[in-house]
Amino acid sequence: METSDKTSKLISYWLRHNPGDAGLIVDDFGWASVDQLLYALHSRNIQLDFSQLLQLQSGFDKVRWEMDEQSHKIRATHGHSFPVLLDDKVKIPPETLYHGTAVKNISNISAEGLLPMARQFVHLSETIETAITVGKRHGKPILIEVDTKELINDGQAFFQTSDNVWLTTAIAIDYLSFRPWHPAIDESGFAIAELRREIGDRTSHFLYPHLNNLKLAWRSSASDDTLFKDEKTGECFMVHLTYTKKKQEIEGWPHIEKYRSIEEWFETGLWTDQQYFYNLE
Repeated sequence: METSDKTSKLISYWLRHNPGDAGLIVDDFGWASVDQLLYALHSRNIQLDFSQLLQLQSGFDKVRWEMDEQSHKIRATHGHSFPVLLDDKVKIPPETLYHGTAVKNISNISAEGLLPMARQFVHLSETIETAITVGKRHGKPILIEVDTKELINDGQAFFQTSDNVWLTTAIAIDYLSFRPWHPAIDESGFAIAELRREIGDRTSHFLYPHLNNLKLAWRSSASDDTLFKDEKTGECFMVHLTYTKKKQEIEGWPHIEKYRSIEEWFETGLWTDQQYFYNLE
């Protein structure tokens, strides 16, 4: 009896708190492979087979875990210290949720949107603080806002875990905001035309040779800052366009900051602006 109780407590510990200790892969619903679990027990000299595991489960005075015999999976029924979706009913989230990630991931996210990666779902937080904490686990943190109202209008479902984490499927870039910046497309060519006008005929201007290769990449919603990327060299230029109708005669205008790559701008320009915008310093 004592041995069985110790075994059940060990299994509960793995399923509720530390699946990695047993080499278990737990999905977003808390399910783990019974075969992996039995292997982990055997490696600790605890010899159980599937039928014995069922007998151990039936001997509880209250339910600790549940088993799906058809798919050979097992999960704890309560007490998780990590986010688990035990109730698979669709819920309505706040209109804005947050995703914290590392700056190094922004290139892929801005191109492909938020993907579940190794998980079944994208994980989202209700607060900026929680999302930033999550982002710090992976590196220099960056914050992404998710427009859930528009996603729901377009048919996307959301679920809420036992730990108040929101789950949903992949999110396209159109529903994401990297405030105060957002990816931009200059279909009319207005941004490039304005940049050309403000530089004028100053062939000595360091940006002049790049003009034919520049493409609008990002815009700021908090100012007239605009990011252009040289499609040939990969260099990026953050330009504070003035939109003045006066001839640009003052040296140094428009104000321009140069970055060796879009990744360098993510690391410095975007990250710094988010610190000010969200008052994270």
